[in-house]
Amino acid sequence: MRITNQMMVNSSLANIQVNKGQMSTLDTQLSTQKKINKPSEDPIIAIRALRLRSSLDQVTQYLGKNIPDASSWMSVTHDALDESYDIVSDLYKYCVQGSTDSYSAAERNTIGESLKKLVNAYYSQGDVDYAGRHVFTGFNTDKTLTYQSDEAAADVDYTITQSFTRDDLSTKKVYTNAYSNKDIINLDVKKDANGEIITPNVADVHRLQLAYKDVNAESFNINGTDITLADDAATASVDVNGVTAAVSKTTDANAIPGDNDIIINSTTGEVLLGKNVYQKIYTDNEFTFTYNKDNFIKGDIDPAMYYNCVDNNTGIVYNKEKEDIEYNVNFSQKLKVNTEAEEAFNMYLGRNVDDLVTAVQNRIDVENQITQVEGMMKEEAYSDGASQKKLSSILEGLNKQNDLAKKQMTVAFEKGITQMKGYQQQISNAKADVGNRQTRLELTKSRLTEQKTNFTSLKSENEDIDLEEVVINYSSAELVYNASLTAASKVVRQSLLDFL
Repeated sequence: MRITNQMMVNSSLANIQVNKGQMSTLDTQLSTQKKINKPSEDPIIAIRALRLRSSLDQVTQYLGKNIPDASSWMSVTHDALDESYDIVSDLYKYCVQGSTDSYSAAERNTIGESLKKLVNAYYSQGDVDYAGRHVFTGFNTDKTLTYQSDEAAADVDYTITQSFTRDDLSTKKVYTNAYSNKDIINLDVKKDANGEIITPNVADVHRLQLAYKDVNAESFNINGTDITLADDAATASVDVNGVTAAVSKTTDANAIPGDNDIIINSTTGEVLLGKNVYQKIYTDNEFTFTYNKDNFIKGDIDPAMYYNCVDNNTGIVYNKEKEDIEYNVNFSQKLKVNTEAEEAFNMYLGRNVDDLVTAVQNRIDVENQITQVEGMMKEEAYSDGASQKKLSSILEGLNKQNDLAKKQMTVAFEKGITQMKGYQQQISNAKADVGNRQTRLELTKSRLTEQKTNFTSLKSENEDIDLEEVVINYSSAELVYNASLTAASKVVRQSLLDFL
């Protein structure tokens, strides 16, 4: 085959172009520190790079945002639970102190006020927030657990449904033949049908405590039956699992129902049960009560956080269900970050403290009545024999009533000790649950930190150049390129004319 000068020139230029292209590629790699700059250069590296970058971005999202956010949320929750545990511990100490009854009336009154303040502080821990989101209110992170002002609570109107079981049944002590202030003023001595003087005593009454006191007891529902009682004298009947019960309402704190009676005390928020009704509920383990409350005040708990209820202003129906807020903290792994109010803040702690405060107040009231009668016995207006005899009988009754009040107060505080231990246990369980989730989060964070290191290393191995190798290759390419230019210069400058 005949080789012409033009063929040699073309071949030299082509070789120079190849060497130049190789130098350009290596120069680009040195400038960008990357093996490729477009997928077509090496599709395998490109595909692997996309996968590794996607994984690394996800890991970075988990480590940089999701996990810190989840950790902070649970830290706020844990701190609030710590504080609430301390508050219940203080309540426990007051119960221990109150059970000894070594305090004066003024000191007992101080204990009562302290108990109320601790209850408010306890529930206020349920209002804590993280970055503007309230941590104990489920999905309603924009709502607080308690109403923050009387103005905010003024327009609230709920119909609340509570379901009870035998575990919710309790007993309360009520006074019989107790002297009231009116009896003292009128010198009305307690006597039986035969005219014999009788002294105060106590009786046990079965009850179901509602979550709230001062409720509307005109219209309500028992086990699916609507009942309306227009006034305190009104009565109705309802079937309670086979027992026909007579339903009435009262504001008397010492009301005692008959065997087949149900008495609603709207002031104390209690459903008082007769013996037969109580036994039926205890046997069947079922009782529902629906009532209305529209007089909420500052510090009251939003019922939608605990019970099925209807907002009578908007018509919105709230069905209480578990509301877990979950964060993606790893590939295909979610972690619950929230603790709901009912898991940590027992609705009935406040009601139990109400019983304690009532027991303390009963003792104070009786002591005041005794002081009043003793003062009246020294007044000239009551100096006649008949008045003195009546006052003496009343004083004897009040002393008996005081002994009963003292005993009931001691029993109430002893019961409070057990109740507060139970609430401490509930908070401890909630804290343990949060702590377990925090531990899992820390383990996940450790694994992700290791994964991030691995992904970063793999991404670098896949995309980044070996600088020493590329520099050597570039020097070699440069040498080859210069050699090709030298060789080409010799070929191009020689032609047939050089030999003529």
